[in-house]
Amino acid sequence: MRAEVVVFGRVPEVGRVKTRLALAIGGRAAAAAYRVLLERALAEAAASGFPVTLALAEPAAGAAWAPPPGVEVEVQAAGDLGARMAAAFAARFAAGARAVVLVGSDAPRIDAATIRGAAAACGRVPVVLGPALDGGYVLVAQRSPGVAMFADVPWSSADTLAATRARLARLGVDHEELDAVRDIDTGDDLDAALADPALPGDLRRRLEAIVAAARPRR
Repeated sequence: MRAEVVVFGRVPEVGRVKTRLALAIGGRAAAAAYRVLLERALAEAAASGFPVTLALAEPAAGAAWAPPPGVEVEVQAAGDLGARMAAAFAARFAAGARAVVLVGSDAPRIDAATIRGAAAACGRVPVVLGPALDGGYVLVAQRSPGVAMFADVPWSSADTLAATRARLARLGVDHEELDAVRDIDTGDDLDAALADPALPGDLRRRLEAIVAAARPRR
């Protein structure tokens, strides 16, 4: 099955990313942490073996950061998150993809194996969801031609996942779900991620260094 990966993200600029995390560790540290998470998300997406596109929430004009070689870049469509995700799926299905895995950029437990597993699951069901512990989801995969699953869903809400499940049930669309994982939006999220023994060691070291610099010992 021809599959593609789309990573939804932002350019890691101070003051434009992770504003809730910035309340805990400051804007520069929050941007640095997000850059680490974004770069890991892109590396794992590339390691899946599928073509990867970084879909930015806004243009990257003048930004010093650039994605790794081989990653295509586009700007997300207009509208709410549901409209933007629907457009990303539709564009890839129109171009011939048979399955598309869309992932967020701030969930460190989403790796290449997770992405490959979601793509494979699209051979069994039309939709795969990767729940987040906060009631949303960090991954959604669909097989062609896709379904109108994002209407009437409250975004950035503890009810996002539940509303999406209800929407799929109303449409009569079967789906599978992955294990729930944490995405990093706040200082508490970051602390919990660093306390997770399953967090990859290289990622842990980079994030710990950022936190240590932002929270110097007294």
